[in-house]
Amino acid sequence: MAHKKPQPYLTRSLQHFPLLCLLALVFPGASALAQEEAASGNAEPAVEPADAAQESSDLETAAGLEAAFDDEVDEEVLEAAERAMETVARLEAELSMKDLFAEERYAEAIAYADRVVELIEEESGESLQLGVALSNLAMLQRRVQLYDVSEQNFVRSVEIIRESEGTYTDAVINPLIGLGVNYQARGDYLDALTIFEEARTVSRRVNGLMNEQQLDIIDHLSNTMVSMQRYEEADEFKLSALNMQERIHGTETMEILPAIYKYGRWLRSSYRYHEERLQYTRAMDIIRDIAGSEDIALVTALRETGNSFRLQKYPEGRGVSALRRALEIAQTQPVPDPEIIAEILIDIGDWNTSFSKVGPTGEEYLQAWALLGEVENGDEIRRRRFDDPRYVLRENPSNRGLSDAGNPDALPGHVLITFDVDPAGRTRNVTIAEAVPPGLKDDSTARAINRSRFRPRIEDGEIVWARGMARNFTFHFVPQE
Repeated sequence: MAHKKPQPYLTRSLQHFPLLCLLALVFPGASALAQEEAASGNAEPAVEPADAAQESSDLETAAGLEAAFDDEVDEEVLEAAERAMETVARLEAELSMKDLFAEERYAEAIAYADRVVELIEEESGESLQLGVALSNLAMLQRRVQLYDVSEQNFVRSVEIIRESEGTYTDAVINPLIGLGVNYQARGDYLDALTIFEEARTVSRRVNGLMNEQQLDIIDHLSNTMVSMQRYEEADEFKLSALNMQERIHGTETMEILPAIYKYGRWLRSSYRYHEERLQYTRAMDIIRDIAGSEDIALVTALRETGNSFRLQKYPEGRGVSALRRALEIAQTQPVPDPEIIAEILIDIGDWNTSFSKVGPTGEEYLQAWALLGEVENGDEIRRRRFDDPRYVLRENPSNRGLSDAGNPDALPGHVLITFDVDPAGRTRNVTIAEAVPPGLKDDSTARAINRSRFRPRIEDGEIVWARGMARNFTFHFVPQE
């Protein structure tokens, strides 16, 4: 894919680097000598020539030496200066690419990534560095769904790296993963599985059977199985990842906690809430045995327990009790963390919004808002938590009359619905804005929105109405004759 060569995205002091390189190359000895003489205090005053003839002779000799010097080094100096300028151009393109990537401006970053590939190929040909640059370019192209050209660059990256470093090299793992994600994104699941397995084989050959680098690859394998609706195999991969980390870190250590929480979230995503909460109970037992019953590490397991009950739409008292216990532990720490306390208060507010019979007061939300004012990035957290009302209890339209997306006879449909959210988190003024096909899921979708609950909007410390909210529900159906 051809791109216009970009102008530098940021102006940096590196632009002066080629001139400095040129000066250093032309006068390296003189500069060093002058610095040495000045430092030692031995610099001699200029000596007057004995007579005019001697002066003339010296000038002629100097001119001859200068000409000879110029003939000898001009080409070398120019080549070095040109290489230096190319290096600066590449560095500038790399920095601009990274800046744009951090800002998620992927389409703009592609031009700079393309330029980096071009410059590296001119500098060093088909090298490891070129393979890495091609992988970066391919990743950006995938982000903007240019799957065909992305695949070509990932494949070329793998070939170049293996030609340079060998078949089993750590450097080839990332482009292999990128290629697998590319296949997965466009629905080529069998090809994705093949590539992910290859990446895992390389990882195990290079870094050992128990290396944790392969955990990311296992996640990709599991996600691909989910896309293929092969849920049992997906679960086997997730469980194998947990078992591997247990062998590495032990089954009853603080180091195993992140793996336990990760597996718990996987169980939640597959609606296995009881099994999920058993993992959090296990985590709490480990923490109490090692660190005691008041340790701040308990907060995570307690919060996850409470939120699991809420997401299950099960107003069991153990759920809110777990959240209140987490709040108590956080508040009684020697140095309480206002951000942690605010997050727990938001959880309790979500619980009350979901299940309160008499109507939530929003008190916990307002306390959280106030506490976030003490946090360094509190304004940003406030925006994320309270600007856009989000589900705290979600009802979905029924699946009656719908078909699987893989059915060749199925057509896509959707219902676009608008509504307001009042200060208690309830929906008002629910309206069907668009339905395709009309009438198929209108009532079911409106009923689901009416039964759902949302975290209300807060502006300047006040709970307010959120008007003009919208949700789009998509589905597949088989037209009736």
